[in-house]
Order: sequence, then structure tokens, then C-alpha cells
Amino acid sequence: NVYIAACTKSSDFPTVNAIKTTLTSGDVQDGIVLKMNSSLTSLLWSTYLGGSSDDAAYVLTLDNSQTQLFVAGGTASSNFPATSGTYQGTYQGGIDGFIVRFQNGGSYALQKGTFIGRSGYDQCYGVQVDLANNVYTMGQTMGGTFPVTGGVYSNPGSSQFVMKLDNNLAANMVSTVYGSGNSAATNISPVAFLVDTC
Repeated sequence: NVYIAACTKSSDFPTVNAIKTTLTSGDVQDGIVLKMNSSLTSLLWSTYLGGSSDDAAYVLTLDNSQTQLFVAGGTASSNFPATSGTYQGTYQGGIDGFIVRFQNGGSYALQKGTFIGRSGYDQCYGVQVDLANNVYTMGQTMGGTFPVTGGVYSNPGSSQFVMKLDNNLAANMVSTVYGSGNSAATNISPVAFLVDTC
């Protein structure tokens, strides 16, 4: 099957088994996630993703059993559908990164959702899983000290991050920042991200 994560301002975007069936009103955009069959002849699942402000979905990945779909991006919505018991279940301010976990099939329910970031600008531009289905993300951050766990390589104060969370998006297992050490501006534009199988 074919999966797509993106964003739209179209109020007539088609939805199937959606967690959100209508575009947020006003001049805002919502993230979208969709799944088509391999011949692109059928839309199997499609949903808006977001809250009351601008939202964008950038990347996605499946877990090893292909029963869970992880989607990541950025949001300015304080009411983005995060869930309790996750790493950051509440909006941190400004623009936050996010990761959500969907059931891949059936109801396509949103199972887990967390914000990623601090009070300023944060966005998740990569998401991957390892063989144990831990979840990795990378992105950009400004406006606060992003958490750096002990014993990792780091360029303190930098504005790009890598983080590993458990499968339930509940715990930061390891994280670091990298770049020039300038917390006031991003200096790397991340475009690709991969976790190997070792």
C-alpha cells in the first residue's frame, strides 16, 4: 500500500475512516494522512490531522509488524490531538513538533500522540522505528534548552535534535542536539533520516 503525509487548506479533501472529517475554519492548514492500495485505484483511509491553528504532517513510518503507523510534523495548535500519559501530552507553546501513532487498519484509531519541543519553535522532520519498535525523531528547535541525556555526543545550545522514545511515546530514552551551538537560529535543514537495523 501507499502512504502519504502532507498538509492542505482544501475544505473538500476526501476523508475515509477519519479522526477529523473537516478542515479547520479560517485561513489555516491541517495536516493530512492517507493510505491507498498499491495500484492507486482505491483510497483506503484518509484524515485531516490537527487542531484549531496551522498543522503540517511531514513524515511517516510503519512499525515492524505494519500494525502501527507513526506520523510526525509540526503544529501551532494547542488543541492538537495529543494523549495523556505520553512524553509531552500538553502543548509547549509557539510551534511544537509532534508524533502520533495510528492503528494501521480497521478503525485507524489515533492511539497515542505527543508534542515534541519547548516554548518556541520546534518541528519534527524525521520519524523511524528500530527492531524493538522504539521511535526515533529528528528536527529543529529554538526557544528553550532541548533535553540532552547523559553520555551522548552533543553540540550544546544547537538548534537541531535527535530523540528516541519508547513505542508508547511515553519516555525520552535518549536525546541530543547538534549543529553550530546557536540556539537563536537553525543552521541545518534536515531532509533525510534513517535508523539502521543493528
